[in-house]
Amino acid sequence: MEIKNFVKIYDEILPWNVLSNLIRFANVNEFEKTSVGANNEINFNIRKTYTLPLSNLNKSLTHVHWFNLLHYFFTQSLRKYPKDVKIIDYDYKHIFDISILKYENTGFYTWHTDHFAEIPRTMSCILLLNNDYEGGNLCFRNPDGNGEWEVEVKPNRMIIWPSNFLFPHTVKPVTKGTRYSVVAWAL
Repeated sequence: MEIKNFVKIYDEILPWNVLSNLIRFANVNEFEKTSVGANNEINFNIRKTYTLPLSNLNKSLTHVHWFNLLHYFFTQSLRKYPKDVKIIDYDYKHIFDISILKYENTGFYTWHTDHFAEIPRTMSCILLLNNDYEGGNLCFRNPDGNGEWEVEVKPNRMIIWPSNFLFPHTVKPVTKGTRYSVVAWAL
């Protein structure tokens, strides 16, 4: 089986009116610079994006609402994943983090994997919110650096894959517009 077969794509995850409201929510909130790795370093040479962390402990009930709703949809997709890739012994413990990401013009994220010692993520998830931008494609490649392929941009599309070293990926620079996505990781 090819590595590519373990990257699953699910379309129309959210009801369309919910997706529209989520984009509206993202447009009126203030994002912060996104850090890289366990040291929480801000490095725009590695990752030029902004984040809006969501939590069920936030003082804003609107943030709590979006966290809980997205948590539900991410959980449903993560439960579906092992059946779709025919994994016998798979059980993630919980979703670790949910954030909305904003990639403005020239925003990108260099090649990386999502698992590291300080935070041993097991599964990675991205929900694409919009497609009214250019560039910003999510791309994967084989761990040997060959066989690059990209995920077609489609609003309301969720991509799930294992977080480990076998799945290097990147977000190519946005060349026009603003790319919104929601990321989550499971431990």
